[in-house]
Amino acid sequence: MRKELLWAGIIGISFGLIIGFGVWRVKSKISQKNILAPSPTPQANLKGQLKIALNKPEDYSVTTESVITVSGITKSSSWVVASNETNDFITKAGNDGTFLLDVDLKSGVNILKVTSLNNQSETSTEKVLVVYSPSFQTSTPSPTSDSKSFEASSESDIDKAVALKVAQVGNNPKAYIGTVTDITDTTIQIKSMNSQIQQIETGNNDVNVVDSKGTTTKIVKLTDIAIGDFIVAMGYVDGDEVLDVQRILITNTLTETQITTSIKKVVKEGTKSIEVIETDGSTQTITPGKNTEIYSYLEGKTTSIKLSSITENEYVIVVSDTTGTPSITRSIFDIGQVN
Repeated sequence: MRKELLWAGIIGISFGLIIGFGVWRVKSKISQKNILAPSPTPQANLKGQLKIALNKPEDYSVTTESVITVSGITKSSSWVVASNETNDFITKAGNDGTFLLDVDLKSGVNILKVTSLNNQSETSTEKVLVVYSPSFQTSTPSPTSDSKSFEASSESDIDKAVALKVAQVGNNPKAYIGTVTDITDTTIQIKSMNSQIQQIETGNNDVNVVDSKGTTTKIVKLTDIAIGDFIVAMGYVDGDEVLDVQRILITNTLTETQITTSIKKVVKEGTKSIEVIETDGSTQTITPGKNTEIYSYLEGKTTSIKLSSITENEYVIVVSDTTGTPSITRSIFDIGQVN
């Protein structure tokens, strides 16, 4: 009996070793295959792609300043053009791809289109919406003796400093823009331009309401807002994504200007028009209108020039309003002879 048990143990151990060895061989082959298999190339590493990313301003932000700085990053040494409904501005990205560009704002809603482009006819565009309202009253937390720096000596001081920093970060004014769908005594509900339902709190403040529809602007009451009105509500967003409103504009529905920006080589100069070559090899005649702005860009400076200053073999960046037919040439930037 003991001998039978001994043999049974030996057979069991051997069988277990065989199975274990087989599993080890399978795992080894799988590991080898994984090591030898090439890793997939990420999309971001593909060559020839021109991208642009904006840092500031924030989308749907509110400012009381008539000039803002647009900042971001793109491909090294690319051209960057920022356009709103009426004006165009140009700069060139640095060797590290970063750029800063001051942009004039019109009163009200500004839809900024920021385009990066290069001599290979690559373009990349980002859009951001900014509301310029000089009458908006911004509120900033005032420092107190309790709100010390992060070098505060006690844990309590550090907690207070962190709380202040969080409050300051969350204190950037924002705009909710859309069509009124519901009204109560203390709230307004709108359907935003991207079909999102947004809530606006009206009961906490003495809300300033301005009717800017048509050609006249007048101060009205909060109760004058009706379902179906298109409004621009400005205030501060709380943790529940409700806008604590301070100022409301009743205005016309927003219509976005269609803007195209392209770089072209001049093949024939002139005093009233220039001829440029397209990417497909065809030529196009550009005749500026009476409102077309013509500039030269050199070493970071933009200077107004006449069309006759642009010569053959130079490159120009053309900004056109393509909302209607025919398109309108808004701006021509002479950037010289580019390698």
